Order: sequence, then C-alpha cells, then structure tokens
Amino acid sequence: MDEYGYFSLGLAADYTMAAVSKARAVILEVNPGVPFSHGDCHVHISQVAAIVESEQPIPEVGLPQIGPVHEAIGKYVAEMIPDGATLQIGYGGIPDAVVMQLTHKHDLGIHTEMLGDGILTLVESGTVTNRRKNHHPGKILATFAMGSKKLYQFMHRNPGLELHPSSYTNDPYLAGQNDNLIAINATMQVDLIGQCGSETLGFSPISGTGGQSDFVRAANRSNGGKAFIVVPSTAKGNAISRIVPTLSPGTHVTTSKNDINYVVTEFGVAQLRGKTAKQRAEALIGIAHPDFRGELREAAKKMQLL
Repeated sequence: MDEYGYFSLGLAADYTMAAVSKARAVILEVNPGVPFSHGDCHVHISQVAAIVESEQPIPEVGLPQIGPVHEAIGKYVAEMIPDGATLQIGYGGIPDAVVMQLTHKHDLGIHTEMLGDGILTLVESGTVTNRRKNHHPGKILATFAMGSKKLYQFMHRNPGLELHPSSYTNDPYLAGQNDNLIAINATMQVDLIGQCGSETLGFSPISGTGGQSDFVRAANRSNGGKAFIVVPSTAKGNAISRIVPTLSPGTHVTTSKNDINYVVTEFGVAQLRGKTAKQRAEALIGIAHPDFRGELREAAKKMQLL
C-alpha cells in the first residue's frame, strides 16, 4: 500500500478491476515483489475486506527460444514496420523474433495487451519513445505483464508505463486511434480462405481467447495500420502443414476471413485483405512449405477455390 492507501494490481489489470468492482468481498494477496504500476489498476484500502501477506517468488518467463524459422518470419515483418509505428506484440517466439529485429527503428510506440521482455529490449535500445502515438502519447500501455524480474523492476512506479483493464487497452476503437498500429500475433493453423485457429487445435484447447481479434480489428481501423498473423509453415519436424485446406474439425476460429490482413511464414508474406477466395488460396499456397503446395493446390481445386 502506498502512503495514500492504494494498492496496485501491479502485473495484471486485465479483467481483475471489473472483478473487484463486482465482488461481494475483496481479499488481496500482497507481495513486495509485485511492482507498483501506474494506470487504472489501483484498489483503495477502503474497498478491501482482508489482506494476505506473501513473499512467494513472482513467476518469471524468459524470452522464448528463437530459431532460423522464427528469424526469417521476423525479418519479413520487420521490413514492413515504419519508424513511428505503434506496436502490439502477442506472446510467442515469432513475435519476439520480430521485436529483436526492430532495434534500428526510431520512435516506436507500445499499445499492447501483454508486456514482455522483448518490448523491454526495445525500450533499452532507445527504439521505443512513444512520442508519435496518437492515443496516450509518451506512455506504454498494456493490460498485463509476463516476463523477468528485470521487467518487473522496470515497471515499478514508472511514470512512462500504465496498465489498464483489457476493456480499455483492447478496444479496437481506442487502439485504432494510433496511426500505423502494427499488430503481430501467432496462430497454429490458417485455412485457404484465411481463417486462423489460435485457441484450439481440433478439440484440444491451447490458449485462451486473448486479444488477437481485438488488435487485428484495431490495426484495420488504424491509419496506415497492419495486422500480421505469423506462423511457421510446418509443425512436428515438417510432418504437417500449418496452412491447411480447412481448419481441423473442432478448431475455434480466432481471426475471421473478414478481418485477416497479412499472413507470414518463413517463405513469405500473403496479403489477404480485400482479396477474392481464389486470390487468397493462391497467396497462401505460395507461402506454404514447398512439400505441401501440390496437395494444397489439389485440395483447393476440389473445394472450387482454384
């Protein structure tokens, strides 16, 4: 608690502020390892029924392993990001591979759902200044953080960083007010008309809903915005293609064909927005792994896409 009687949620405003506002009783676990973050993420002592003290280590997540496929995808995306852009970075090795190739850019801004160590790398390099943001200029905006102790220390009482509920950070109207908003998110499957399955693979859950669809729509609203879905062309040691004729039965559609913009694999970039079904199929087959292009083309013919 600070001298004014406020606690900071520290690492995650997300939906927690909404839960606090609706709760019959608010019980806080208080840990000195949690940063005191600025933004709409504070709870006053007058709202609190009980406090539990803890000194358990805060979970840390380091940067993912980045291999040559990730680097190739990252290079394609990095080349299309202009100076002064505002970034939303999703979780995973490929989005972080993009970040690592942006340290030569200038005056980037951050309006994101998740804050991680990749973004901290850009801040430390001087690449992120937030000067050219239209919405909350001068500030990094996020709704939760997941990274290293170093990241958490960077967040502590940092006036240049704010956490807000996801209903605010992920609102496409608000995020899309930033010119050149760049949304970079990973997926597991993309079908030949551009639908992306990023939450489940068949009936197996992999991830929560997250902000992918929110930020794809925000980038589409943004003046000069671009939404990238990044995905390796294959999985299981090149045994299966991640570009498929149709999503596996049971797979949830995370990003719809009506919202999709760019899909990027290590073999190139497919720009889909505004394209016909035939053009989409051709573009996606063109960035699939060469070993699977023939069968994808045959499937597309059977589906009357080609």
